[in-house]
Amino acid sequence: MEIQTKKLEEIYLKIFKVTVLVIMTLTLLFILIFLLTAAYQYAQSPKEPVPAQKAKVKEIGIDDLRKFLLEKEKQDSNKDVVPKQQPAGVHSSLRYLEESTALYRCAVEFGKKSGEEIETTSNEENAKMVETLRGSIERTSENPLRGEPWVKDVQSFTCKALTDSSIIELKKEQKVKKVFMPIMQFHVQAWDRIQSEKIKFEKQEENRVASQRSAEVVRVTLAKALAVKCLIAAASAFALFLLLALYLIFAKIENDLRDINKSIKRVE
Repeated sequence: MEIQTKKLEEIYLKIFKVTVLVIMTLTLLFILIFLLTAAYQYAQSPKEPVPAQKAKVKEIGIDDLRKFLLEKEKQDSNKDVVPKQQPAGVHSSLRYLEESTALYRCAVEFGKKSGEEIETTSNEENAKMVETLRGSIERTSENPLRGEPWVKDVQSFTCKALTDSSIIELKKEQKVKKVFMPIMQFHVQAWDRIQSEKIKFEKQEENRVASQRSAEVVRVTLAKALAVKCLIAAASAFALFLLLALYLIFAKIENDLRDINKSIKRVE
C-alpha cells in the first residue's frame, strides 16, 4: 500500500513538474511578446497630417454675367428706379486712378461698339467721371474681402465683359438698358461669394489639420502608456518565471535528497 502511494505521489509530482515547465515556457513567450509590443508602442511618433489644402481658384464667368444682366433688367423693368447720381469733384486721391481710367476707356469703347456712346463735352467732364468712378471703387474696396486684389480683378473682368460679343449684342438689341454698373455689381457679388467660400474652406482645412494633430498626440500618448503596461506585464511574467524556476530547483533538491536517503538505507 505504501509503495502504491509513493508511486502515485511520483506520478502526480511528474505531472505537476510538466505543468510548471509548460507554464514557464509560456511565460518566456509572453515576456518576449510584451517586450516587442512595448518597444513597438514606445517607438510610436505623431504622424504629420496632410497639409491644409488651398481653395481652388474660381473664375467669374461671362455666362453667369449674361444671366445676371437679363435677370436684373427684368427686375428693374418692374420698378420705377431713379438712378442716383454720384457726386463729382476734383481728384482727392490718386488711389486706383489707373484702374478707374482703364475702366472708363473700356466703357467708352463699349459705347462705340454697342451704338450708345458716352457723351462728353470736355476733358474736365471726363476727369470728373473718372474721379466719380474712382471714388466708388475706393469705397467698395474697403470691404475686408476685397482690397486691391478685387480692384485689379474687377478692372480686368469688366473690360473683358465689355468686349465680349454676347454682351455687346444684348445692348445692341436693347435686351438690357444698363451694362457697366451692373457688371461691376455682379462682380462684387460673385467676388464676395468666392472669397467667403475660400475663407470657409481654408478654415475647415486648418481645423482638420489641428484636429488630426491633436488626435495623433492622443494616440501616441496612449501608445506609450500601453508600452509601460507591457513592460510591467513582462516584469511580472519574469517574476513568475523566477518563482517557478526556484520551485523546480527546490523540487530537484528534494528529489536528490530522497534518492540519497534511499541509497543510504540500502547500504545499511
